[in-house]
Amino acid sequence: MKAKQVQKIENIAKGHGKYTEIVEEEFLPAVTKTKYTVVHFYHKDFERCKVVDMHLNIIAKKHFECRIMKMDAEKCPFFISKLQIQMLPTIVSFIDGVALDRIIGFEELGGHDEFPTIVLTRRLIEGGCLLAKDRKERGEIKITKKGGRDHDASDDDDY
Repeated sequence: MKAKQVQKIENIAKGHGKYTEIVEEEFLPAVTKTKYTVVHFYHKDFERCKVVDMHLNIIAKKHFECRIMKMDAEKCPFFISKLQIQMLPTIVSFIDGVALDRIIGFEELGGHDEFPTIVLTRRLIEGGCLLAKDRKERGEIKITKKGGRDHDASDDDDY
């Protein structure tokens, strides 16, 4: 437990626990100086990018094991080309500076704008950059459209 707390404090010092914007010059140091990193490539005028921003802001405050950031796609042409990003929003997950997973658009998140944060959280957990904090994040509790649940999970956090 003590080691986890020390790790959390170190991660907060590296920028974990908040959703921040970086510029092209900050990209390589940001993704190589921490084990788990998620970068959202966005366009300021795209509504779906704003939806992703909202969800990642919530996730960043709960998951200190991963640094979650965003980059304006118009201002980082080198990395857009290097990472072959062709559609926005695109979320790229890095482990030890290596891009290992990506979420492109909303297809994997239900295909529509009104998806719960837990859907994106579970997808990032599946990609290996986040650690599940409870049964809900592990996918042991089914999400229903009307807010009901298949299991009793009164002790789990709601999104």
